[in-house]
Amino acid sequence: MRVMITGAAGRIGLELIEELADDVELCLVDRHRVPGRSTVVADLSRVRWRLTRPYRLRWIRGPRPRWERALAGVDTVFHLAANPSPSASWQQVARHNIAATGNLVAALPQHNVRKLIFASSHRVMLGHVRAAAPSCYRPEGPKIGSDQPPRPISAYGVSKVAGEMIGRMAVDAQQLQSCIAVRIGSFRPEPARHDDTRHTWVSPADLRTLFRRCLETEVTGFHVVYGMSGQPSSPYDLSHTRQLLSWTPLSSS
Repeated sequence: MRVMITGAAGRIGLELIEELADDVELCLVDRHRVPGRSTVVADLSRVRWRLTRPYRLRWIRGPRPRWERALAGVDTVFHLAANPSPSASWQQVARHNIAATGNLVAALPQHNVRKLIFASSHRVMLGHVRAAAPSCYRPEGPKIGSDQPPRPISAYGVSKVAGEMIGRMAVDAQQLQSCIAVRIGSFRPEPARHDDTRHTWVSPADLRTLFRRCLETEVTGFHVVYGMSGQPSSPYDLSHTRQLLSWTPLSSS
């Protein structure tokens, strides 16, 4: 199996490379080189398209970029590339999060890519968390499910909602067989002890196994899962994630 990882030089990308390198053929894409590995150096946001009849996207001019040619033979794409800052400006997320995702997804049908695994963020739901706090942090309190509508409170959160909808559009338009949007929590080696990120912490080990299950599980359609460890204080309901992917988090804060 050939798998593309965009944003491969980031912290999560490096974890994913370690997890999958022995089992699949990897194609790594980033604006920076991944140390010690062959990398397609590219900025996904720079591609320009035009819409032509019968409603198909075409390159405006010039040869197709190297990252697009590298999609040949790819079965699954992990799309991690984005500006990861929760305080990123509208201009930053419009280019590096929304445009880059649109450019990538527009190229996938031409290469018969089957599955997109999109790195979304729990921040698309922070409006729900604020409305339900503090009761949602209690083990027995109300939890926010995968089926609740997005409610972001920042430009970054809106950009991740847009990414989810781009993936869903591609599935509904029958351009992809499946898209799994992973709403990733607070990724760090150990949980914080003195701020709210401890409630949404995800360990490197849990994120690795979750992404592996996203790759290996045969599903069709669009799905939302939560990427965080199994702490009782999490405001999110992980039951759909566990059931869909047959996944059990090993860590908890």
